[in-house]
Amino acid sequence: MPTPAKQQHAGLRDQSAAARLLAADARDALAHVRDLAALTRDRASEARDLHKLTPPHLDGGVPAAAEDRHDAASDREHAAFERLHALVDREILADALAVAANDPLTGARARAAGLHELDLELDRCRRCNGRLVVAYIDVIGLKALNDSKGHAAGDALLRDVVALIKGRLRSYDLTIRVGGDEFVCAMPDMSLIDAAMRFRQVAADLAAAPHGYAIRTGLAQLNAHESATELIARADNELIDSPHAQH
Repeated sequence: MPTPAKQQHAGLRDQSAAARLLAADARDALAHVRDLAALTRDRASEARDLHKLTPPHLDGGVPAAAEDRHDAASDREHAAFERLHALVDREILADALAVAANDPLTGARARAAGLHELDLELDRCRRCNGRLVVAYIDVIGLKALNDSKGHAAGDALLRDVVALIKGRLRSYDLTIRVGGDEFVCAMPDMSLIDAAMRFRQVAADLAAAPHGYAIRTGLAQLNAHESATELIARADNELIDSPHAQH
C-alpha cells in the first residue's frame, strides 16, 4: 500500500498536472479571443475600404483601415504566442506524466499506470481474439536482505530482477511493480509454455548472480470476460500453489 507521504506526493503531482492543463486551456481560449478580434478588425477595415469612409487618423493621418489591419496583425501575433505557450505547457505535462508512470527505482511501470495499460491490453486481446499470459513475480528474501545489508542492497536486487525480466521478455511486454517486492508481467500473444520457459531462464539468471537470489512466479492465461483483477489473482494463486513456481 502507498505510504501517506507517497499519497500526498501523488496528490500534489495531480494538482500540478491539473493546474498546467487549466493554464494551457486558458491560453488557448485567449488565443481564440484574439483571433476573433483580429477577424473583426479585418472586416472593419474591408468595410471602410469598400465604402471609402476612412477619414485621416487624428494622431498622424494613418487611415483607420490601415490601423485596423495593423491591430489585427498584432492580435494574430499574440494569439500565436499564446498557442505556443499552451503547447509548451502540454508538452511539459506529458513529459512529467511519462516520468511519473514509471517506478523510479526499477524502471518498471508504476502500479496505477501499469494496471491501466493492462486493462487496455485486455481490451485489445478481446477485440482480436488474442492470447495473453500474466505472470505474478515475488522476489524472495528482500526483507531479510534489507535487514542484513541495508536498503541499498535491496534496491539493487529489485533493479537486477527487473533488468533480468526485461532481458528475457520482448520490448512490448508490460512489467509493472505492484508492491514492494512484487511485480506483474503481461505478455500478449504468448503461450503458457513459452512464458514458463522465459521465467525459468530469469530464475536461473538470478540464481547464477553473485549473491544467488531467487523469485517465485505464478502464471495465468486470460479467459473470456475475465477482468485484470481476476487474472492477476489467478496468477497470484499459482504463485502459491503451482509446482512450476520458482523457488
